[in-house]
Amino acid sequence: MDIGRIERAWSAGFFDGEGWAGTSGRGVFAQINQADPDGVPEVLLRFQRAVGVGRLGGPVLEEGKEPLYRWVVSSRADVMSAFEAIAPWLGEVKRNDFAETLGISGPASEWESVALDERTAWAAGLFDGEGWTGLEKHRSHKGRSVLAMAVTQASELAAPEVLVRLRDVLGGGHIYGPYRGARLPVYRWKQHVEGSIRASVVALSPYLNSRKRIQADNAIAVVDRQPKLGRGNPTWGAYKTHCVNGHEYATARIRPYRARKAGGHTAPQFKAMPSVLARTSPSAARRKRKNPLWR
Repeated sequence: MDIGRIERAWSAGFFDGEGWAGTSGRGVFAQINQADPDGVPEVLLRFQRAVGVGRLGGPVLEEGKEPLYRWVVSSRADVMSAFEAIAPWLGEVKRNDFAETLGISGPASEWESVALDERTAWAAGLFDGEGWTGLEKHRSHKGRSVLAMAVTQASELAAPEVLVRLRDVLGGGHIYGPYRGARLPVYRWKQHVEGSIRASVVALSPYLNSRKRIQADNAIAVVDRQPKLGRGNPTWGAYKTHCVNGHEYATARIRPYRARKAGGHTAPQFKAMPSVLARTSPSAARRKRKNPLWR
């Protein structure tokens, strides 16, 4: 494992989530902003070390907001150095930002050929910038929580390339949107399945910074402390022995499963229903015609 490449891959993901490059009246620049109530953010220090250029500024203080810090480069040479450091892993949108700012095509992307550990480090960088692991209300069991994991990105035309990449690296989740955003339509990659979220946390954790790793661990701990949930919802009839009218449930064959394809597999289909209905259903009538002793 090349630690230098891993750190620069993480930095590319972080810049894909939080950074931008452009021009001002004083020339070219690239910048990342990050809020943190505890001082200079760990992620900005890590990014600065990985790319080897830039200065840290802040905090900018506004009432009702967390102190805001920034990493910035403002000379053409430093902007170019930062671009070259993260170019192999950088997404298309931020690559184009750098290229337009500098008036060059820039180093080629290596994404299709980079190793899995570098792809995962890139995904962790994106998640450190824009990701969230937390809890949502259970849809059918009041007072219970379920895990959720999401990354949000804006895009003018279609689902952002970086979200497609993230989904592919982690092997799951869905991309939702577009939703109305402040400037551009917003898309969201999200995972709902607990097993997939746990697997994603395990994959990303070696590369994540402490804040997002602790956030994920805390959410998982809450879910783990909940009593194990029985299958189904008792208020919907799970494990009941009688229907609302007092009839005892029985398992009855409603109709056989028949494959659409000729010669395909067939199997009986069973369903729980009150025994009084099972005895009077059309299938029960057919059985009785075939076997008068059937009850």
